[in-house]
Parts: sequence; structure tokens; C-alpha cells
Amino acid sequence: MAGTLRRFIESIQTEEAPEDHQAVGKGRWSNKDLEPTNPEERTWTWFNLPLYWFSVAFGATGWNVAASLVATGLTWDQAFISCCLGSFIAAAAVTGMARPGATYHIGFPVLARSAFGMYGSYFFIFLRAVVCIIWYGIQTYYGANLMSLMFRCMFGYRWVDFANALPAGADVTSKQLLCFFIVWLLELPFCFIHPTKIHWLFSIKGVIMPFVTFGLFGWCMSHGAGISSINLATGSSSDGGKLGWAVMDGINVIMGSLSPMLVNQPDLARYCKKPRDAGWPQGAAVFGSKVIVFFLGLASTASIQGAWGTAYWNIWDLLEAILDRNWNPASRCAVWIVSFSFLLSQFGTNFGGNSIPFGADMTGLFPRFLTIRRGQILCAVLGIAVVPWKLLANASAFLSFLGSYNIFMAPLCAIIIIDYISRKGNIHVPSLYNASKTSLYWFSSGTNWFAVLAWITGVALGLPGLVGEYQPQAVNEAAKNMFKMGWVLTCAVAGVVYFVLFRVVKFRVFPVGYEILGVSWEYLCKEGRDGFFDGEREEGEDGVAVVVSEGVPKGELEYDKEKSASLSV
Repeated sequence: MAGTLRRFIESIQTEEAPEDHQAVGKGRWSNKDLEPTNPEERTWTWFNLPLYWFSVAFGATGWNVAASLVATGLTWDQAFISCCLGSFIAAAAVTGMARPGATYHIGFPVLARSAFGMYGSYFFIFLRAVVCIIWYGIQTYYGANLMSLMFRCMFGYRWVDFANALPAGADVTSKQLLCFFIVWLLELPFCFIHPTKIHWLFSIKGVIMPFVTFGLFGWCMSHGAGISSINLATGSSSDGGKLGWAVMDGINVIMGSLSPMLVNQPDLARYCKKPRDAGWPQGAAVFGSKVIVFFLGLASTASIQGAWGTAYWNIWDLLEAILDRNWNPASRCAVWIVSFSFLLSQFGTNFGGNSIPFGADMTGLFPRFLTIRRGQILCAVLGIAVVPWKLLANASAFLSFLGSYNIFMAPLCAIIIIDYISRKGNIHVPSLYNASKTSLYWFSSGTNWFAVLAWITGVALGLPGLVGEYQPQAVNEAAKNMFKMGWVLTCAVAGVVYFVLFRVVKFRVFPVGYEILGVSWEYLCKEGRDGFFDGEREEGEDGVAVVVSEGVPKGELEYDKEKSASLSV
């Protein structure tokens, strides 16, 4: 029995980096997918990430978030201001989060070690994994509603009259549940595709979706009340101090819809050929695409509300209403095409924003047994358990959900970006896989407690407001207003606290024996170093790169001032 169990465990263990790869880590800290991406696997180029963001923006999530701001009472101009400001902040955060991954070709689970420590990173990897699971379920549910529309276009009243065996309190019908599992099954095969080969899907839908979205916008303009009715798309108006808080709340919602993709950037950017492939064009694509689609969603919702008297904040509700009022072959064909296109968009968003990052997280938490592919399959299974239709039961619940995890994810983004800037963009890659007590990223007991303190400080400012979202009588108005600033407030506070602590504590930037005075920005990635010092790698037999140093432990190398001076830039 013991022998059988041992053989089973050995059979499910992951592969180490093959001999023709540059093996950096070993043991519990690495497997093939955790290693820095090798040159032949860097298949993403300058247009892949911008098209990825186009595919994300011109999809159900982008459309629904903008329209939901109108549905819950903001005027169109207040909502649009929130969209523009939120998109600008997101563009800056995306560029900052992607830079380390694109420069050193490492994913989030490995990058987190540089800021939080070898063991301290585990908690934050787990935190992000939970968010990925929730969003995987939500995106699959989005797809289910779009699939239901496609079936209605195909089967007409036979699908409409499909018997519902579930109670009203379930917040889902039998049709929706059936479609949820159909979409889930359609998504499953894509979980077996490695990230180095999935970029083609993002590129295809990044080209298709703008045409489809503009087409739907044009239909809403011509069949609704038009752009002149945009001021009708509101239930109330704010002025003075209330206006400021309304806009801040809108920014928080926008950032909530983007938070998963912001933190996930290293897991995609690591496959870029060059660092500039994840640079300003990606940030421009984030800002431009988000602003455009937010306006299209706002204007379309307003136009239809002006004509039909209802704000359809979910795109599938809008398409259902179109079929209700225009049941003819042309409308059925058009709605089917739109639904199919948005369903394809949901697939891509789910893989790039949730499935792949969760798979990466699992490699960081359980490198001995899980790879990115295995993690993606596990994410699909767990995505069912979050019961996403409960989160999307109404606009208020959806917006509360978006804001609730902002206060946890925003400080995480801030600390990673500030840590990278404070180190002048220098990450010593071998030390990311070295858990000795003298290692550069060991800190104290394997955890950077100062980074943890900065994260807690940021989160603490948002917790009272989070309680107020679900128990309004439990907190005062000030706490609720602080929560409306959730992403911006918690991100800024955590970032400032860590920035100060980094300079007070004076963390080591390089291993003992490799200290550099006056080091330049991103010295360790210049001239093909890829995070290594000169002399840490050498060509072994058959041209295989071999790591000959993993950060020199104190006492094993006498400090050489002349060598240090020669490395100074």
C-alpha cells in the first residue's frame, strides 16, 4: 500500500526545468512554469498586450460596469468623469505592474517574493488566487446569459418556454444554469493551452470586438432616443460635496472591475519578447479602449432608457429587450452575432484575467504538484462553487462586490510597484529561488514584515467602510466616504508607508558580495543579464546555461571593493 501511494505521488509530481533550459531554482521553490521564461517561449510582441486590453474593454464587463453606474443613479457626465479618471489610474498601474514581468520574465508568484519574502508571498498569492476563482465564475455566468440569448435566437419560443424548476430565491433559472455548464464545458479545453500559445485568441477578439460594440451602439442610437436623451439616464443628481464623493465612488467601481487584471499583469508580460512590448502602448490601449467603451455603454443605456423607460445595465438584458420589441429574422441574426462575439470575448477575458493567473498562483503555492495547466483546470472547478449568480443578482450587489476586494488588492499593487521603483528596477533573479537565511529576499523569517505592515495599514483604512456596505447602520458617514475612495486611498497610503519604510530600513538591493554603489536604473536587465550578475552564469556542456551562484551567502565570498567599483554605473 505504501509503495503504491509513493508511486502515485511520484507520478503526479511536476517536471523540473529541462536540461536545455536555464535552470535557476530547485526543490520546493521552482518547477518548469516558475522558471524565468526562456527566449524561445517569449512569443508575445508589441501588439499582443494592447489587443488583449481591447478585447477586455470591448466586452461584457466593460459595458456592464459603465452602464451600471447610470442604473444606480449617477448622471452620465458624472459616470463618464469617473470612467476617464479610473481608466487613467488603471493605465498607469497596468504599466507599472507589467514592467517587472516583462523585464525579468517572471510571473506574479515569483515577483511577490522580492517584495514580501519567500514565505510572506504565500498569503498574497493565495489572496489573488481567491479573487481569480470568483471572477472566473462571474465571467462564466456572463457567458451563460449570452449563450441563453443565442439559444433564444435559434429556437425561439421553444427556448423561451423552457420550464424553470428553480425557486425565485435561487437568483438563477434552469435555462441559465444549463447554459452556465455548457459554457463551462466549452471553456475547459482552453485550460490545456499554455500561455505561450493563447495570445492568438486575445489578438483575434481584440480586432473583432470593437466592430461589434460600435455596431450595437449604432443600433441603440438609431432605435432609441439618441444621444440627445443622455441627460435622462439618471435617477438623481449630485452637486457640491456629494458630487465629489459620487465621482470617487465611480472611480472605485471602475478600478474594482480592473483590479484582477492589474495584479495579473506579470503573468502575461513575462511572455513578451522585449520590455517595451509591455510599455506605454499597453497603457495607452487601456486608457483609450476603456474610455471609448464606457462612453458607448453609457450612451447606449441612456438612449434606450430615453425610448423605453428602462436602464438595461446588463448587456444580455439589453439584447433580450431588443428581441422582445423586434422579433424578426434580421434582429435574431444580429443579436446572435453580437452574443457570440461577446461570448468569445468572455472566453478570452476569463483565460487571461483569471485562469492563467490562478494557474500561476498554484505553481507558486504547490510547485511540486501543480503546473499552470493543472491550476487552470482547478480554477474552472472551483469557479462553480462561488455561485456567481448571487453576486450579480442586482446592480447594487454587483457594485458592492467590486468595491469590497479593492481594499485588499490595491495596496498589493502599490507595494510591488514601489518596491520595484525603490530598488531602481533591479531584481536579482537567482535570489528569488534561494531560501537560505542569508538570501537577499529572506528578510526576517522568510517574510518582509515591513511590506506586510504597509499592506495592513492600507487595508485598515477601508475596512470600516466595507462593513458599512453590508451593515449601513454600523458605521458613520465618514467611514462610508472613505470606502468610496477605496482603491485610490488604500493604494496611496500603502505605497507611501512602504516608500518611507524602505528608505528608513534600507533594504539590501543586491546580495552580499555584489553591492553596487551608484547603480543605474534596471542595471540587472541590461546587456542580456536577465537578472544575473556577470559571472553568475556560464556555458556548460552542449551550450547549456548553468547557474553558478544563487546570491552569495555572507562569509563565503570576501567583499571585493575593486569588483564592486567596476560594476558601478
